[in-house]
Amino acid sequence: MERVTLEIPEELAGTLHIDQARVKELVMLGFSQLKLQEALTLYKRGIVSFGRAAEIAGVSERELVRHARAYAVRPRWDEEMLCEELSA
Repeated sequence: MERVTLEIPEELAGTLHIDQARVKELVMLGFSQLKLQEALTLYKRGIVSFGRAAEIAGVSERELVRHARAYAVRPRWDEEMLCEELSA
């Protein structure tokens, strides 16, 4: 495991009552949000499919739909995909 030293301004640390466990939680939350944004960016640019974006983000497709809506990412549909979905 890699060790990182993080400096937090005293006024921020004092108002949030941050301890080592809380800092770890905040960093992990930040990493998960970063993965989510990266996955949605790749999807939006057409580099990966929606399913692959969900894998990259580490969430289910259903959860990624919720996040995509929050970030105003619209699904990429073409006529062939629409026909496939409607026939399934």
